Amino acid sequence: MSLLRSEWIKLFTTKTTWVMLGIGLLCEGLFAGLFVGLTSLQELDDIEEIITGTGLLMTLMLVLGVLIITTEFRHGTASSTFLVSPRRWPVLVAKLEAALLVGLLAGLLFVLVNGGLALTIFSGRGGNLPPTGDLVEIYAGVVVSFSLLCAFGLGIGAIVRNQVGAIIAAIAFFFVISGLPYLLPGSIGEYFPASALGSLHGHVEGEGTLNQVEGGVVLAVWSLGLWTLGTLLVTQRDLSE
Repeated sequence: MSLLRSEWIKLFTTKTTWVMLGIGLLCEGLFAGLFVGLTSLQELDDIEEIITGTGLLMTLMLVLGVLIITTEFRHGTASSTFLVSPRRWPVLVAKLEAALLVGLLAGLLFVLVNGGLALTIFSGRGGNLPPTGDLVEIYAGVVVSFSLLCAFGLGIGAIVRNQVGAIIAAIAFFFVISGLPYLLPGSIGEYFPASALGSLHGHVEGEGTLNQVEGGVVLAVWSLGLWTLGTLLVTQRDLSE
């Protein structure tokens, strides 16, 4: 518990965390308010696409996950951080818990901003909102995805360690490389992160595609798998490398 508290304090006493949350929420709020407020109701045929946001805050959570671990190596504080515990893996567990929690917090704040603006304006203009159950499912998927994306970034950061390289690798792998399997025959692409994220949000429909729960499970497996590999590498490597 003390390790988690330490990681939580480090995370929220760093300006970067607040800047990323602030910029992400501001942009998502502007999108939700201006787009729904200025676009004609005829063009707003899929409000469900709008309430999942632009993806900016999700990308920032992916990057924040990378920073949770790579900042330690960049600023040379990794040695002192891991000296707190006789073994290194409990520190990585605490970082994973911190990543999941900050992702959860970001997701809940996103729901408040997006729901408070997009749904209120859309309803006020006479638009027909989806059933409450559908909205709850979509927003729940969005909140879960924020947590898993932050954990995904943490795993990449633990593997790569170089901060710039890890950020590029995380974004490229999630948004670019994971789309390449769709060029192959079969449904292998459904089990890559980007498609799993779409299923978790309820965007991917059709025969043979994953449902929301399955998409969440696939994304969780990717995130925890990368974190496990990163943990194994961190426990074996020299921290000064």
